Amino acid sequence: MWRITRKEIAAHKLRFVLLSLAVILGVAFMSGTQVLTATINKSFDDLFADINRGRDAVVRAPAVLKSDFGPGDQRPRIPASVESLVRGIPGVEAAQGNVQLDLAQIVDKKNKAMGDPGQGAPSLGFGWDSNQRLNPFRVIPPGRPPSTGDEVVIDKHTADKAKLHVGDAVEILTQKAPKTYRIVGIAKFGTADSLLGASAALFTVPEVQRIADAADQFDQISVVADPGVTQEQLKTNLQAALAKHPDLTLEVLTGKEVTKENQDDVHKAIGFFSTALLIFALVALLVGMFIIYNTFSIIVAQRRREMALLRAIGASRRQVLGAVIGESVVVGLVASAIGVAGGVLLAAGLKALLAAFGLDIPASGIVLPASAIVTGMVAGTLITVFSAVFPARQAASVPPVAAMRDVALERPPRRAMRLAIGSGVIVLGIVALFVGLGGSGILFVGIGALLVLIGVFVLGPLFARGFSRAIGAPIAAIKGMTGKLARENAARNPKRTATTASALMIGVALVGFITIFAASAKASVGAAIDSTLKTDYVVTGSQGAPTLSPTLGEDIKNSEVIQAATPLRFGQAKFDGTTEQVQAADPAVASQLFDLKPVAGSFEALTANGLAISKHTADSKHWSVGTQVDAQFVKTGKSTLPLTVQMIYKERLLAGDYFMSLAGYEKYFKDQLDFLIFAKLKPGVTPEQGRVALEPIVAKYPNAKLKDNAEYKADQVAQVNQIVNLVYALLFLAVFIALIGIVITLLLSIYERTRELGLLRAVGTSRSQVRSIVRWESVIISLLGTLVGLIVGLFFGWSVVQALKDDGFNKFAIAPLQLVFVVILAAILGVVAAIWPARRASKLDVLRAIGQE
Repeated sequence: MWRITRKEIAAHKLRFVLLSLAVILGVAFMSGTQVLTATINKSFDDLFADINRGRDAVVRAPAVLKSDFGPGDQRPRIPASVESLVRGIPGVEAAQGNVQLDLAQIVDKKNKAMGDPGQGAPSLGFGWDSNQRLNPFRVIPPGRPPSTGDEVVIDKHTADKAKLHVGDAVEILTQKAPKTYRIVGIAKFGTADSLLGASAALFTVPEVQRIADAADQFDQISVVADPGVTQEQLKTNLQAALAKHPDLTLEVLTGKEVTKENQDDVHKAIGFFSTALLIFALVALLVGMFIIYNTFSIIVAQRRREMALLRAIGASRRQVLGAVIGESVVVGLVASAIGVAGGVLLAAGLKALLAAFGLDIPASGIVLPASAIVTGMVAGTLITVFSAVFPARQAASVPPVAAMRDVALERPPRRAMRLAIGSGVIVLGIVALFVGLGGSGILFVGIGALLVLIGVFVLGPLFARGFSRAIGAPIAAIKGMTGKLARENAARNPKRTATTASALMIGVALVGFITIFAASAKASVGAAIDSTLKTDYVVTGSQGAPTLSPTLGEDIKNSEVIQAATPLRFGQAKFDGTTEQVQAADPAVASQLFDLKPVAGSFEALTANGLAISKHTADSKHWSVGTQVDAQFVKTGKSTLPLTVQMIYKERLLAGDYFMSLAGYEKYFKDQLDFLIFAKLKPGVTPEQGRVALEPIVAKYPNAKLKDNAEYKADQVAQVNQIVNLVYALLFLAVFIALIGIVITLLLSIYERTRELGLLRAVGTSRSQVRSIVRWESVIISLLGTLVGLIVGLFFGWSVVQALKDDGFNKFAIAPLQLVFVVILAAILGVVAAIWPARRASKLDVLRAIGQE
């Protein structure tokens, strides 16, 4: 039987190559993600181990807020006096305090701010460590460290990108007013040109303290041990000495612990990226599963007489079953091995792509972890074998007597059972979906969506015949006999047609869901902006993070054309023990600039110790105006402070759940950067006059842009489009695999209908007509999968929008033009998928085809 399996594969190489493609692509994506992640982790693990080699301990304040997104926890600063205290502790050779700036954006020679800290690698600032054992940066000769407040050293990656050199003047944007520095050095971060693509500006320590409003403060103090003192002994000495100062709340880490923390931070930073790629790889493999199942089903159906002959000459059911399973094992192993190899190439390509987007990975070879090989091989092989189990069981059940006669290619459908199972699975999926959307987590959402797709797949053969004839009716009317034959070919085997269309259905369902969700998000955001903002202009910086200096807000506020203006800031704090994002604006003018639909209280009454909350938060936590809320802020450390709820509002989409006054934000947050600046013109000032007056002010800040309300709304819509386009690009893989499935099905069905096609040619059907029949059959299958996928995607989109109604997604939009485009594109791709099968069908030898059994 194994010899028969090998010969079967050797005799139908093309069939198995096409079948393998679905597995290869999915495994390549999965393995490539793991290879890329391992490469990045290994590169930065080695880098941090190298740059922290001279650091034996770190003294800092304990974390107040744990970071759920992105690297690093948030902690308060410590008094600069701790530095001299640490230097006097036994076992300490040297100690150096430093401050980090979350924004130090370098401006190039074309007056353009480098990078986008909110959507790409950050722009950081540091003080220059004079002790080289503690300084991860190395100045490249002939540069030197900064010695005055007007000098700076910048990283090599940024210098190369901006074409900046030692001696050049460079403007740097921080939370202070823009300032021009002289570049005195170009530095590398260890052996890398930058820290994960982040730009770095290195000032003198007093200058970085001035910018950060951290006079006599440090973020942390790095320590070098005396010769012969171990890191653990140094840590013990530091802890014992600092414990004698109960007024100081500090923690001590060894250099090894700091290195491990840095490494974990990078792992965490790329974790979301890796997870997203793995999800798309699993989607691709899921689509591939349908194709494998369908292909093996067709192969088994076409070989029933062969299977019956094997049974007639003595082969057992187990041997026949093993033969088909053996074929799937060979396909799975070979395809998975090729997929793992392709994953290495894919990882190299993704690494180059990330570098093009500014994510600078230190020079290192590609790392191929054992997990990437094992996971890829196991996942690809198991999915292939699992998909072939049911067709193999069908093959083993063929009775020997079937060798003496023609057998039907498909068993009688069990409609009642299929209807019950399919409907039950869909109901379970819908329940799980809504449970997940109700707050039980993304896992339930994923399980629910998968169950709905499986349920639709099970029900597919029940509606495939009717749908195929309905979709093919216009084609039959237009194309005549060729259209009718194409329609009947698609409808004659509803199980096969439904399975082929199901692979495309998954990809289209996800595309439809993303399209509908994006349209609803854009409609909701647009409606919220229209109903909430009463401004004339909005000044924006980065889309994802506060990057505007407060001095710009003051300049706009003091403009003679402005009636009211306020910046919008945001940060994180703990309220009632839960970490939340809080926004802040000037309460004196906020009601003139936006309408958050107040329920109780008012902005004007908001004090530095007050808090405004959304109605959703008030209802869920049972808070009301006057409620005392325990709050924790990074600047104030571990102690809790009582804030009073002074206002409740409805609008959450733009304002979030927590709002403070600017005075409160300045009091409790250590970093003061604006995210947006809202401005309203004085009565009588036209928009044109306002723009003429404000543009010169904004132009002094290269990272700021002046926009009217319409431009701001378009900007928010464009941001949604960027995310959606990325998802579309990744989903293209699933659609591409589905199209391969259509090609395989058509090729196999042509082999099955060889005699039929020969008879058509014998009675006068031309080659072009045969090609037309195959092409239109492909179009019908493609449209079937697309239409069903859009229905499922519409349901997914509606479900998610309904679940997010309390978060401000109160507009449901179906984006009809985009969905019509998807249908048209599916029809075109159906034609493309049929090109090769159609050519093979038209080139059949008529006499041989007629004689084919």
